[in-house]
Amino acid sequence: MNSLITGMNGFVGQHLASHLQDCGDEVWGTCIRRQPSGGNMLAWDISEPATPELIDTLKDFSPEVIYHLAAISHPGSCGDDLPTETCQAVNILGTRHVAELALSLPSCPKVVFISSSKVYGGRTAEQPLAAESDPPQPKGGYAHSKWAAENVLRDRIEQGLQVMIMRAFNHTGPGQSPIYLVPEWCQKVASGVSPQKVRSLATSLDLSDVRDVVRIYRLLVEKGAWGETYNVGSGSAVTTADIWNTLCEISGRSLEVSAEKPEPAQQPIADVTKLHEAIGPIERFTLKQTLEDVYRSVTS
Repeated sequence: MNSLITGMNGFVGQHLASHLQDCGDEVWGTCIRRQPSGGNMLAWDISEPATPELIDTLKDFSPEVIYHLAAISHPGSCGDDLPTETCQAVNILGTRHVAELALSLPSCPKVVFISSSKVYGGRTAEQPLAAESDPPQPKGGYAHSKWAAENVLRDRIEQGLQVMIMRAFNHTGPGQSPIYLVPEWCQKVASGVSPQKVRSLATSLDLSDVRDVVRIYRLLVEKGAWGETYNVGSGSAVTTADIWNTLCEISGRSLEVSAEKPEPAQQPIADVTKLHEAIGPIERFTLKQTLEDVYRSVTS
């Protein structure tokens, strides 16, 4: 299968490219403001339409699937309420440009859009699950941008675009930037400095290993239904205290820690019924395996 990944040089993009290659796919990618390297990495700022040169190159490659990952993915960079101008340009307008690219290619590639569980909004401890049929309640610029981008793609289905939307829940793994919780906490624990301060130890969330996530993306392309939306999560909850305590166990250190926000918080937990109906159960990394690998990547 010929696969194109937007944002292939990013955290998830690199893991996805490696997995697709292991599956025997021919993989090309795009990234922003970077010269082509090795023939399979193409420069494209998706806030601008694809150039004729890029379109011609991709006509020769004939992608069958476009995995659209390129985005401003850190919620704190997208605006507290509505999307910032930059977030709109990349996450919303950029998605429109990806759709236009797909529709312009003779190979008629299908588009996999990596959306986010953030479109569901908040949940309560009594009702933590989020299902694909639940009405969206996006809060914050990032969530609004992902919901708007989903609709950009849905609006083009009648033009012949084949789309599958995958709402990714929290995930981590080797190579993730320390602006995200798990690698940041790995650095804190590895430092040995005590006491430490973190934002919350009482948040419940759905956390997967990125290596499981990219396997699910590929399985859904094979087995999922085009035009549908799927949750990509574990379906189970961990707490931030679980993460901290496991990292301390891995490091062999016992550090004092305090939380800025002691109140419990509930993030959406994936209802994976529809996902399992599509691809069946898969063997996943345990939380400890994942955290060990992230800790090793951060401290090596």
